[in-house]
Amino acid sequence: MKTKIEVVRNMGLSWTMFRAKYEMEKKLGLLKKQYPVFSYSKVDLQSKIISDKSLKELVKRKLKKFFFQPDVEKLTASKEVLNLNNAIIEADDILQHKFNYFSKHVIDFEAIDWHYSPFTKKNSPDKQHWTEIGDLSSDFGDIKWIWELSRFTFVYPLCRAYVITGDEKYASAFWSMFEDFIQHNPPELGVNYKCGQEMSFRIMAWTFGLNTFFNSTETTDERLELMMKAIYHHADHVEKHFDFALKSVKNNHSLSEAAGMYTAGIVFPFFDLSSKWVNKGKKYIQSEANWQIYDDGSYIQHSFNYQRLAIQDLTWVVRLGQINGDKFEGEFMGKFEKTVEFLYQMQNPVDGRLPNYGMNDGAYIHPFTSREYLDYRPALQAAWLTLTGSRLYEVPKVDEIAIWLGLETDRQCSLPDRESNLFKDGGYATLRNDDQFAMIRCATFKHRPVQADMLHVDFWHGEHNILADAGTFSYNTSPEYLLYFNGTASHNTLMLNDRDQMTKASRFIWLNWTKSKVLSFTKVENATIFEGEHYGYSPVTHRRGVYQLQDVLIIVDDLLGDIQTEKVSLRWLFGIHDVKETSNGKWEITLPDESKWKMKVIQPNMNGTSSLHCGSTAPVAGWRSLYYGDKEAFPQLIIDDEITESSRYISVLYKDKPSIEVSLNENTLVIGNEKVNLSTLGSSKIFENMEI
Repeated sequence: MKTKIEVVRNMGLSWTMFRAKYEMEKKLGLLKKQYPVFSYSKVDLQSKIISDKSLKELVKRKLKKFFFQPDVEKLTASKEVLNLNNAIIEADDILQHKFNYFSKHVIDFEAIDWHYSPFTKKNSPDKQHWTEIGDLSSDFGDIKWIWELSRFTFVYPLCRAYVITGDEKYASAFWSMFEDFIQHNPPELGVNYKCGQEMSFRIMAWTFGLNTFFNSTETTDERLELMMKAIYHHADHVEKHFDFALKSVKNNHSLSEAAGMYTAGIVFPFFDLSSKWVNKGKKYIQSEANWQIYDDGSYIQHSFNYQRLAIQDLTWVVRLGQINGDKFEGEFMGKFEKTVEFLYQMQNPVDGRLPNYGMNDGAYIHPFTSREYLDYRPALQAAWLTLTGSRLYEVPKVDEIAIWLGLETDRQCSLPDRESNLFKDGGYATLRNDDQFAMIRCATFKHRPVQADMLHVDFWHGEHNILADAGTFSYNTSPEYLLYFNGTASHNTLMLNDRDQMTKASRFIWLNWTKSKVLSFTKVENATIFEGEHYGYSPVTHRRGVYQLQDVLIIVDDLLGDIQTEKVSLRWLFGIHDVKETSNGKWEITLPDESKWKMKVIQPNMNGTSSLHCGSTAPVAGWRSLYYGDKEAFPQLIIDDEITESSRYISVLYKDKPSIEVSLNENTLVIGNEKVNLSTLGSSKIFENMEI
């Protein structure tokens, strides 16, 4: 009962009441009656069209005038720069039924099975109504492994290969796989109708494919009519079920579903429901973005990958609006621009990667690019060109998404400066110094958290992620791995008495949301200083100071308050494989370019222990997941201690230089010629005259 009350308190009464009503309607079969099973062969499409012109003529006129038309000459001329040979290779693999799941796993089908999970090697029910099928607790396992293929994102490589080569085999593959999906997924039966966001992604992919392959000899009148029936049904289903995304899910799902409705309505305005889809889609694209994007540009879901997904949704609809003379304006466009700039500020400038922060489910919904999934530049470049008409990056190799959206890429750059910043609304701080970059989390959650990770620190030197976030791995894995990846144990922060900073209630819900406070954020000539604290271990407060100087990062952790006998665990997960202990309390990190960084950790008790875990199962430690469904062993340093009073830990990470000297004299940390006063954190534990 206490747990249920806490869920209501955190999620709100309106959410609780809607969810209870929805679950009751599902249990009683009322929801099933709202979405009856039917056959496309029984649908009279003409009765849903408000025109007496032929279907092919209607579609041809709208696609030619309104949808994305890539500059084929530019694509052809830039074939090597854009690495379009990879698109052809991927498309040829798709012809052989080899599909790329989550940008990592290549799955080879003898015959495509739209209900098969290659992760569990089990099938979901294909003749059951979607309201009667579970998702996270079902026998077939993680539903995302089934949804991934059914998103039809493989359409984009087929389109890219077709435009470059003109080979009809890609059009043939598109249409045969579309027909196969329809045959094996009768409307409203099976898991592929459980989620309006998944259906919206199909609307976008099918429409993009239809645009690309419209003039192909493979595009027959019969296939065109079947696709129009499927798109109509998908848009109608999404519109009817939209309240679930709007009132229960309350995140990027509502943006994606609004984008799906808007796409179907504006590209195919001859349907009787098109105006409804356009108006409702546009209304909620704007209103949902306005509250989901915080004023500082950070995002409600506390996830960089989900933020990119939202940006791709917004880029798609705003670009469609521009082509159709249906402009988006006002606060929405300002928020859109802010959220693009926020991710730009979180980026390392070398390869376009960001910290692997927040839930990362592998989503890349418009992958018409050969750039690595972890490279955020293609999506941000297209968004910035859509918003401002100028480039965000000089390098043309990240231009392909923009070209496919019909954007002019021969533009000047308008580069915001990347600098140390405090994003107070979302609870992020960035510390930058030449080619070094740190990110710190310090937030009081206003909306549902996904990770128990306050005061986590990510640190990068160029493209090398020295101190890293573990990522997500899977939404449907064992409790031990779920808690590790979502919880405090995998993050670069302190853990007290083996507890998470919040209480886990279910896979997607935490209780007792963490409260935090930024104490100071200061930029001086040679350093940036952050100080903050969180209260997840109340009555004990964890206070952290992060000081960045050139080639040096200092992290000072204090535990203050009503301290009894407490077990403390300080954790550092490295994004570099080559880590070794050189002497007691000193660690050496060798980067792939053979440069070295060193870490020194000072504990309050000499009896404390330190251990390096790499792919450990007992305890679960030393794991990192850059791609959904994939985990890889990485070194994780764990410093265990026991304290009975206020205590301080100091971790110093510095680039290996023969001339550098680091020492601690009373409360002054000396690094070469730089001095940092640590007294502001107010710990009672003072180290004297200690060489680091």
